[in-house]
Amino acid sequence: MALFASGSGTNVQAILDACEAGRIHGQVVAVVSNKPGAFVLERAGRAGVAAFLVDHRAYPTRAEHEQAMLQTICGTRPHIAVLAGYMRIVTPYFLRAFRDPVTGLPGVINIHPADTRAYQGTRGYEFALGLLPEHPRRLEQTLVTVHFVDEGMDTGPVIRQATVPVLPDDSIETLKARGLAVEHRLYPEVLDLLARGKVRMVEGRVIVDES
Repeated sequence: MALFASGSGTNVQAILDACEAGRIHGQVVAVVSNKPGAFVLERAGRAGVAAFLVDHRAYPTRAEHEQAMLQTICGTRPHIAVLAGYMRIVTPYFLRAFRDPVTGLPGVINIHPADTRAYQGTRGYEFALGLLPEHPRRLEQTLVTVHFVDEGMDTGPVIRQATVPVLPDDSIETLKARGLAVEHRLYPEVLDLLARGKVRMVEGRVIVDES
């Protein structure tokens, strides 16, 4: 796995910890960030994983930036790309680079702090609390979603979701903290299912073998 992140990288840390504990039958071969000073790079270094900074501001287009990232990590030979707080929409060029030619599964995975069928964007927890002008209704619960990435924003096929209750006295800070705890559990679970060949797609629908 190559992990891509733009900030602190708490989901990256959860994945690194799960690999170390044997809860993911796979290996992180690279961590990549587009942001200078991102703490996720330090997390990778502490775990002994190759860490790469490829600043997107040095490239005129997204595709050129992605080409530079892929060239930078090509020696690590990742099979899949895991977006873990990577705050840029990837292009078809990036998606094509990771599609599995054997299983036909998409090779780029993302985690989203909402039900992707209800909300797409970066403010999933604000959406759940009814803090967005276009969605003023507070939810009783929200769903953390792990999904394959397609050419849209948070529109790819859903692999697995997990419920996060929205409590009456929740602030954005308390809901995010509860949601992140779910994210840190769910993402490694899904990556392990993928690593063990438990995920397949039939006519665009994801099927997970629970055995």
